[in-house]
Amino acid sequence: MTQRVLPLEGGRNFRDLGGYTTADGRRLRWGRLFRSGVMSYLTPGDCAQLDTLGIRAVCDLRTQPERNNEPTHWLKPGVDHLYWNYDRGHIRLRTYMTAESELTQQSVNKAMQQLYRTFPNSLAEQFSGLLQRIAAGALPMVFHCSAGKDRTGIAAALILDCLDVPREQILEDYTLSNTSVDLERELFTHRRSVGVGNDFAYLKHVDPVVRAPLLRALPEYLDAALMQIEQDYGSVSQYVQTRLGITPTMRQCIQTELLEP
Repeated sequence: MTQRVLPLEGGRNFRDLGGYTTADGRRLRWGRLFRSGVMSYLTPGDCAQLDTLGIRAVCDLRTQPERNNEPTHWLKPGVDHLYWNYDRGHIRLRTYMTAESELTQQSVNKAMQQLYRTFPNSLAEQFSGLLQRIAAGALPMVFHCSAGKDRTGIAAALILDCLDVPREQILEDYTLSNTSVDLERELFTHRRSVGVGNDFAYLKHVDPVVRAPLLRALPEYLDAALMQIEQDYGSVSQYVQTRLGITPTMRQCIQTELLEP
């Protein structure tokens, strides 16, 4: 299997992390690790396709209210479903947009960068749990949030960094969300959730040009999260080890599980 974006009729941003190359020339195995947005709208045909992937675990990075609002219906026996209950204020973009600020593309972009800077610490438990499960060999696995670009995007970046994938490929994977899912259509045609604490009633009154940065995976967002990690911990590797508790032995297990020999 060497297809990046899986053609699921009711899927959202469901794609394989296989094929990326490491600094020393190794390649990620296909069919081992998948990233996605919400899995609530999978069709029977989609579910049948997922059944063929041998998935052993689903890691849901969303809050409990998000899970209640859009539950995952693909519940195959023997598949471990991982989730955490945490304050949804940790993903609320409006926290970083003051009432006095004029709502513009620039202010939304700035708020997104501020939100991303908080994720490495506010979601450390989730990121740690995901990496621990990978190290333990709970694969194939799919990890996801709502849009499949923000929480999932940072999680994917951390995994790829553990595998020594160069930063340019990490950014390439992150920004792929811009072409693999139409979040404007998801939110304003289907009226579905797209994460970061979105409020449809609020956003529908915002100029589409102004709200566009909310729905994009822009390089400066991921850069903001990674730079915050480097500022706080010295490097992404140190963050993974000291904040997330992923030991060098566990990191080696992650590499063994996900990289071709």
